[in-house]
Amino acid sequence: MSYIEHDDEAAFRSDFSESAEGENLASECLFEDSRETQAEACGSAEQSMAADFNALSEERDALLKRVEELTSAYLALAADFENYKKRNQKHIEDIKKFANEPLMLNMIEVADNFERAIASAEKESADKATLMGGVKNTYRQFMTYLESNGLSKISSVPGTEFDPHLHESVAQIPTADCPEETILEVFKPGYTLHSKVIRPAAVTVSAEPDE
Repeated sequence: MSYIEHDDEAAFRSDFSESAEGENLASECLFEDSRETQAEACGSAEQSMAADFNALSEERDALLKRVEELTSAYLALAADFENYKKRNQKHIEDIKKFANEPLMLNMIEVADNFERAIASAEKESADKATLMGGVKNTYRQFMTYLESNGLSKISSVPGTEFDPHLHESVAQIPTADCPEETILEVFKPGYTLHSKVIRPAAVTVSAEPDE
């Protein structure tokens, strides 16, 4: 090998070594830059996560506070409703208990008239006609009060036709003097309350005569 060839090889090796060193230095610089970039990215990510965590914590606290407010409102509403039910139940009981108060006040006046009639009858000088007049007036007053509260007497005149919706037959008497199912006698009058039959009239009715 000549000296010229030797020098060229040495030069080539020197250039290659310098190139390799340059590449290594560049790689090291790129690695350092990458590490710095990753560190910055990690720092940014940590800051973002911290901000998100704080936001979630605040949202959780707000939701817990809202839940407490709604729970308190529900408990207060439930207590008010329970008190309302108690008051309403007492009101209903009072209505049932005193529903007949107006009628009872009227009956007290009727009782007063009966007491006066009894006191008058117990006197030796009592006049029969006066006594009967007082009793009749008291009866009329009594019936007027009942009628004003929806009570009506069922018409059960002897000689009229028997109506099974209004009358109750307690006896059948064979007779040829009137058509069958005719009212002959009234044992107890019947009554309706606001058009509802609460007690049918107890009557005797005619039947076909025995042959």
